[in-house]
Amino acid sequence: MIYLSLGATSEAYESGRALGILVGAAVLMLVLWFATTSWRRAGALPPGAAAGGHTAALRVRRRRTVLIILGLLGAGAVVSAVLPYRPESRAAETAGAASGPVEAEAAPAGARTITPPDTLDGYRLMTEEETASYRRAEAARPPRGRTWYYDRDGDGRADGILHVDTTQWSQKLAAEKQRDSITQEFRNFFAGARSSDSAEYPAGPLGGRLACGHYENNPALSICAWSDASTLGTFAQNGVGELSEAARTTLDFRNASDQRT
Repeated sequence: MIYLSLGATSEAYESGRALGILVGAAVLMLVLWFATTSWRRAGALPPGAAAGGHTAALRVRRRRTVLIILGLLGAGAVVSAVLPYRPESRAAETAGAASGPVEAEAAPAGARTITPPDTLDGYRLMTEEETASYRRAEAARPPRGRTWYYDRDGDGRADGILHVDTTQWSQKLAAEKQRDSITQEFRNFFAGARSSDSAEYPAGPLGGRLACGHYENNPALSICAWSDASTLGTFAQNGVGELSEAARTTLDFRNASDQRT
């Protein structure tokens, strides 16, 4: 994953936001206190002159008024900094997706399996020979999860790319899901894909969340991602511009690939 910024749903972000509110309020209170100095003095008297009873009382009232205003500002700042804090759960705490052992292609009874379909929604799983060039490109990148390539129009080139990673395969993903919310996962993913129009769609019976956008804002290239407590999956589709259609196909692939026995 590419980490571009501090997540707006993270505890660190919220701590910084609260600190900013409190510091800003403190500066405003200091400015108000010094800006009202002349007004609070109620007309300074010449040196050595005694202030009359009326003037002294007026100064006390004005000073009390300013202190009340400062107190209200301080209380409001504390409330604004503390009460709105509603941190989103970390991805690892998301409902859905079993956290038991995950195997690819085959697994004993009672385990969860990731088994990509041979054919689905017009897509055909490409053979090892057909994907040799793609696999060589994969080898140049750090290994992360598992990838399958699909042809749809019969030209021997990938029209769909399915990628699945799980916390059982990747300790790095497990650490990320303990640290980040799904919102932050999606923010990082779609920023890396240079997609600015991502939107969320129903995630189906396996739970978690699903979102789709256009890769590099190309209307003919859609890319979808789903995430739950133990899985991060993506499906890129060439020639599918309608995001709702891309989301439906991605959901079909998710449901067909993620088997619970």
